Amino acid sequence: MFAVPLEKETRIKVFLGGQEVVVSIADTPLLQEQGLSGHNPLGGKEGMLFVFDAPEQTGFWMKDMGFPLDIIWFDQDQRIVDVWENASLDSYPEIVTPRAPAKFVLEVPAGFFAKYKLKTGNILEITR
Repeated sequence: MFAVPLEKETRIKVFLGGQEVVVSIADTPLLQEQGLSGHNPLGGKEGMLFVFDAPEQTGFWMKDMGFPLDIIWFDQDQRIVDVWENASLDSYPEIVTPRAPAKFVLEVPAGFFAKYKLKTGNILEITR
């Protein structure tokens, strides 16, 4: 039997709408496929940031999720181009794609987008 090595989770801080969010980075196909499926519920200012090599219209779904999310797509300039607010557990197998190609996608707890009055064009600041 062969064991598949687990990829180490990287966590950084990002800023959106004046709010600091601690995110796990999903920047490999394995981490992107897993996403937050099977993950414990997020704290109010926690999330997962998906980073793609180039802007694309990557679809997202709620497979194996245990809590609802806001899914926010950003272009190569880190500006919001689309959002799926309150993505519910029962929406699976629906796949939602952004209106425009996105290089970054942020998954945060449902209600985050409305709570912090975010809108299309807001900029995501990524720290390294």
